[in-house]
Amino acid sequence: MTENTQFKTLVNEWLNSKQPMITASTHANFMLIAENHLIPYFGKQKIGTITESDVQNYVLHLHNDGRLDKNGGLTVKTIRDIILVLRLSMAYAYKEKVIPLLNWDLVEYPKETGIQRVISLSKDEEQRLIQCIYLDMNRKTAGILVALLTGLRIGELCGLQMSDISLTDNTISVSRTVQRIYDKRKKKSYINVGSPKTKSSVRTIPIPSLLGNIIKKFYTDNPNHYFLTGKSKPTEPRTYRQYFERFLKRNKLPKVKFHEIRHTFAVRAIEIPEFDVKSLSEILGHKNVSFTLNVYGSANLQQKIKCMNLLNDLL
Repeated sequence: MTENTQFKTLVNEWLNSKQPMITASTHANFMLIAENHLIPYFGKQKIGTITESDVQNYVLHLHNDGRLDKNGGLTVKTIRDIILVLRLSMAYAYKEKVIPLLNWDLVEYPKETGIQRVISLSKDEEQRLIQCIYLDMNRKTAGILVALLTGLRIGELCGLQMSDISLTDNTISVSRTVQRIYDKRKKKSYINVGSPKTKSSVRTIPIPSLLGNIIKKFYTDNPNHYFLTGKSKPTEPRTYRQYFERFLKRNKLPKVKFHEIRHTFAVRAIEIPEFDVKSLSEILGHKNVSFTLNVYGSANLQQKIKCMNLLNDLL
């Protein structure tokens, strides 16, 4: 590889070098970003000619001319994800002593427009959901309850095995996730049971004792059995999402995405004064407390009223 190597060749070489060191899902995501965004734009350009100015122009292209969302361009998060892959591939070329190091601090990103609102169930909606679960208790509905009271992601829930559950300590250990991964080169998808994407996602979650009693009803002695199936084969997230949608429709409950069950857990926890944010952050598997606060830190109106009424003592 030289500075005259085409960007497409660089990126493919970098992806091949990364494959043994990262999770299958991360590698597949990097590949999709490279083939859907980076290669169509930079593909035939020689890597030695790519400058900070080119990267900045590409950011503007993604923001103004990329695949549109409702705001008129790709989201800032998506743009950052794309540029991250570009940056990592160029860093690989630098380590191979092919190109000088680019100054990525010169690259400016568009500002976020609007506030991302977390969608969650209200307390009444949550109680209705729980009542419907109790009236139709089985492995799959119990799984919804587990997510509602622990904040597990759907892939983590699908990957939950009996060996991860301690009925003695009333804890759940999160050590794997189930994902369907699309291999664009082979043009087919496959189910992957692997480790969570980040180190912070590997965690142990204490569970409420009443939830422990429900889990016990569906517990088996085979450590390799998955909780949602009671068998050695897991259910995949797409299948479980479809079940969840049918369950909501059958019980005439509000239509929400499964991930909003996780949001509901977090919002309920934030509403409890004794539930500290550090504990919540670790239970959710977030990388740090500031991320948790950025997502869920906006207090609801009733909480603000309670806080402001504390000032009555001053009058």
